[in-house]
This record gives sequence, C-alpha cells and structure tokens, in this order.
Amino acid sequence: MPDGRRELCVEKVFAAGWLTRAIYRIGFQAPFAYRSNRDAILACYYRRRVASAVFAASGLPVKVAEPLYVRFDARSRAWVLAARWIDGRGIQPQPPDLYRTRRMLARWKALAGINKTTVSRTLDTPKHGEQAEVHVLIRLMTKLEQVLTDCGLVGSGWQVAPRAMVSTANLLREPDHYTVIDLESGIPAVLVPKYLLAGARQGALPPFDDLDANRLRGWLDENHQTLSTQLGSEAIGTLREDMEHLIEHSRRWKSSELALLRRPWRLVQRGGLQCYQAECIRRWQQEGTIDGPTTEALHAGSGKARLIWYAGLLPGVIGRVASRLIGDRTYRARWIRCIHDRDFRRVQVNKRIHEQQIVWIEAQRLSPTARLTPVTFLLHRLLATFTPVRLHRLISDRPYRRWCLQLVVLLLFSPRYQAWFGQNRIESAIDSWVRAKRISLSETQQLQQQLSGTEVRAYMRGLGAHLALKTLLPILAPVKYGGVAAFIASGNPWFLLPLLFMPAARTMVTAASWWSTRHHRIPHAEAFLAGMLPVVGSVAFPLQMYAARSELSTFLIRDAASKLGRRVPVYGGPNSRTEIALIRASDRLIELLDVAATISRKLHGFARSSPPQGESPTIRLSIRTRVGHWLDELAQQRIAQHELLSGQRHDDTRDAVVRRPMAA
Repeated sequence: MPDGRRELCVEKVFAAGWLTRAIYRIGFQAPFAYRSNRDAILACYYRRRVASAVFAASGLPVKVAEPLYVRFDARSRAWVLAARWIDGRGIQPQPPDLYRTRRMLARWKALAGINKTTVSRTLDTPKHGEQAEVHVLIRLMTKLEQVLTDCGLVGSGWQVAPRAMVSTANLLREPDHYTVIDLESGIPAVLVPKYLLAGARQGALPPFDDLDANRLRGWLDENHQTLSTQLGSEAIGTLREDMEHLIEHSRRWKSSELALLRRPWRLVQRGGLQCYQAECIRRWQQEGTIDGPTTEALHAGSGKARLIWYAGLLPGVIGRVASRLIGDRTYRARWIRCIHDRDFRRVQVNKRIHEQQIVWIEAQRLSPTARLTPVTFLLHRLLATFTPVRLHRLISDRPYRRWCLQLVVLLLFSPRYQAWFGQNRIESAIDSWVRAKRISLSETQQLQQQLSGTEVRAYMRGLGAHLALKTLLPILAPVKYGGVAAFIASGNPWFLLPLLFMPAARTMVTAASWWSTRHHRIPHAEAFLAGMLPVVGSVAFPLQMYAARSELSTFLIRDAASKLGRRVPVYGGPNSRTEIALIRASDRLIELLDVAATISRKLHGFARSSPPQGESPTIRLSIRTRVGHWLDELAQQRIAQHELLSGQRHDDTRDAVVRRPMAA
C-alpha cells in the first residue's frame, strides 16, 4: 500500500464473458460498465464503504470486505477492484440423513390410515438435530436485503437476496460473523419481480445496482445518533463523504449510457447525450482507440466521433481495428506501411502471431513447443473461437493426443494405474473439502484411514473398468433400441439379447476383480448382484464400497453432487443454493444404498467382518506378459511425472508473490 503497509487482497477483474456482455449491451446499449466505465468501478469502491457502515448501524453480525484500490488492467482491457482477503468459509452442508425417505413414507402411511401405529422414534428424529446452516444464512440474508432496501442501496439488495440461487456464495463465514465479499452484479436483476417493480417505479429498467440518493441521505440523517455511537464522529464525516462520492459516480455512470428504458426522455433534453459522448471519448482513449490529436479534435466537436462509433458496431476484432484505424494516426500509418512494405508486414504479422501464441499457450490451448505460420494461425483462431480448451489442444497437439491415448489405455488395462488414479482423485476431493472447511480433522483422518484399505483400491479399479465399458454405449445403443423394436414387432425374445451385453460384461469385470483379489478375501457379492441389473448396473462397485466403507462411499457421493451443483449454468456455482440442494438430495441415493446393503447382508445370511484398515501391499494381476510389463512401466512413468508436477505447483503456489500497481 502507499503508506508501506502490506495487505493480502483479492483482485476482482471485471473481464466478463461474452454472454454477460451481450445481456448488458441489450439492456443498456453500452459496454459492460464495470469493465470499461471508470465512474462505475469507483461507484463499486464507495458502495462497499457505505454498505459496511450501514451493516454496522443495523446491529447484524455482518461485515463487508474492505475495498483497497481500483486500477485498469491493460492486458485484459478491464477495470479491477481490490478488496481485503477474507479467510472465511462457505456454507457447511448438513450431515447425511439416512432416514429421510423412510420417515416420509411412515408419515404418509400414518396419514392414509394404513398404519395406525406411532412412527418409530429412530425414523422420526434425524441423527443431527442442529438446524441447517443454509437456513440460518437465508434468514440473515433476508434481513440484510431489507436493510439495504431501506437505506437506499436498492440494487445492492439483489446480491444478498435469498431468491437469487447463487447469492449465498457472496457471504463467507468467519468465527463470529459473516462477511459480504461481493456487492457487484453480473447481470440485471430481472429474475425477481420485486426488483423489476422497484426499477419501474424509479424509471430504471432493467434494474442494475441502482440506488435512491434521497433515501440514502435521509437514512444517514435518521441514524446519525446510532452511527455516532458505533463509529464515532470522525467516521460519520468520512461516511458522508463516501456517500456523496457514491451518489455522484453513480449519477455519472448512469448518465453515460444510452439505456433507452431508463427515463428515455432525458436523451432528448438539451445536453442529454453529452455525458454519453464524453464517456465514449474517455473509453476510446483508455483503450488506445484514439490518439492525442484525435482526442482534442473530438472534444472540440469534430464529427469523426460518429465514424468511430459506427465502426465500433462491427463485431469483435473487426470493429476494434476499424475504430482504431479512424482514431489513431500512428496505427493507421502502420497499416499503410504494412500494405506497401513486405518486410515490415512480415515483422508485424510475426509479432502478432507470437503475442497470440503466448496467450494460447497460457490458456493451455497450444503446446509450448508449437510453431505457428500465418495459415495455421488462422486455423487456430477458428478453433479458439468455436471449440473448448481441451478439444482445441486435442486437435492441434499430436503429443497431447498420444498422452490422452495412453491415459485411456492405462485406465482400461493397468490395475496399478487404476488404483493410483482412483486414490489420487479421492485424496484430491478430500483436500478440497478440507480447504473449504466442510469436514473436520477427525472426519478427514477417518476418510484417509478408510482409503488405505486394500479393498478400496480393488473397488476403485472395478468402478473404473465399469465406467470404461460405457464408452461402448454409442455403438450398443442403436442395437439395443433396434432389438426392442424388433421384439415388439415380432414377439421373438432373442431380439432382447443385446440388452444383456452390458450386464454380462460387468459381470465378467467383477469376476476378474474378484479372481485377482481372491487371496485377500475381498467381498464382491453386492457388486455381482447389482452388476447384473440393466441400466443401473454401474452402481455395483459404489454399492459394494458402501457395504465395506460406508463413510468413504457417502463422501464420494456427496462430493459428486457438489461438483454437479457447481457446474449448473447460471444457477450453480461454489456455495450456491443449487450446490447445497444437490448435496442434500444425495441423501436419497445414500439411503437407497444403505437399504440395498442391508438387504444384501440379510440375503447372504452372514456377517461381514471389517477388512483391515492399515496399509496393504498393492494388488496386481498375475499376468506376466510383455504388454503387462509395458503397462507397468508406463504407469510408473505417468505417476512419477504427476507427482513431480504436483510438487512444482505446490512450491510455486507457496512462494509466489504478486505485486500490482495501485491506481486512483
């Protein structure tokens, strides 16, 4: 910091994706404000300072991540807001409840009069009597939303609104309070009718982080005594200055956009478009679209501004190049020289290719050893535009394709690599939950202890082989559907044989797993029974693992539900209500596995002793062939490379210190 202090901070770079930018441009006929508008980013800075004082006056156990500075990042062409790092955690999911469905069925039977007996106390009372943290947080967010609405920060209430599925991720839990880490919207608040009605009353549609200046000033006057007691008289003066800065920057920001639905009559009044024109000139200068002489000419009233504006309407890089050709003499002269001077053109093209190549390598779209020509550059430009990162790399990088093929072969045929891969994935999942502070130290030790068992590695290999069989589904699906149609038409049951292929294949895989581990007496009964079922047979080894290691299997199911919730578009993400709801919904599957495991034990009629939980020797298939030796060597090589890279990444993360210049 300028005074010599050192602060650990988070920089929020407002380089929004194309969908967010498109929604904002449709709503306000302007670029995404937090990315390009200086007044908008300064409004974010002062909004956090004002909201912090508002929460302090409300008496609620909530704080706001303190803003430190703003700056413009030339590389991403976006504004950046830095805030103090908050060492908090997200929502802790409830412990699994294995009696939810059984309690529900018991209540239905009692209501229907089928069973007049009292519901069992074991089923009626959950094992965990504590209230879910997400419910406590939602009640607190409801109060926060009302506080922000009452004080005049109407649009900011959207960031803590319980009806927004992802808003729970904006608060982190610290030992004695919550901290709001995000008060800046990404899209207009159009998903909740309350904010649409409030925007219509204010003449600001669609609503986006709007504020009511008169209500904000009135709130400060009404709560002056409370604020003086809690903050001090000197802090009251600072708050009033921050509030006026917030109001002024918000007014300039909103006035600099066309926003045809936001009091459109202002645009036809005298000087109505001056703010918009001034912001366009400032943004063009900031992005390097215009040079100094052009800036002075535009301020003097030159008509060239319209040409630059119309050129900017062209999509993507074409619009940026066309605007800069009109507004920057040096850039225009360089293009003219490129047309006439072959050597200069070659240098400029190679420079541009090299710059873009570095960007693609950092994004892992290209190999670090790739060499691009003008023709291959255009091909990679198309791939970067229309394909995801991994597909681009797979198409363009032959060593990467070989690497992926080796990975598939190892996962299908190498027991050693299957065991290591499964254990590595589980350990990574456990580490992620530990970092998120979702599981305690004792739970972590219990999971790691269960992970060390011999049977876990065997079950993970079997699960990987079952999942590998699913790669045949694109081939088998037409055969199965055709067989069912032929059976319906002819009544011949032989046409249903394709439906038995996957169960038979899973049974063979399970038999191979049992045979290779027979000396260790690892149970496979549940896997045999479940693997014979069509469609749902892939749950064979999760069910078998649950029978042997219920806590570890429960954790894996909940972790899979968490990852699914984070990948849901728009409504998902880390610590969102969608993620928590999916984790909670996984209790149904866990309960089903528990019931199935109980039934399986009763059918077999014997009690299964707990397998040893200490370290056991790695299980190997007794196949001694050249292919087997080659797979072992390849697996060992890949494991060593992974451990080496993991160690390097750990050292880089631990030792890296990023210093950024501060800008007013």
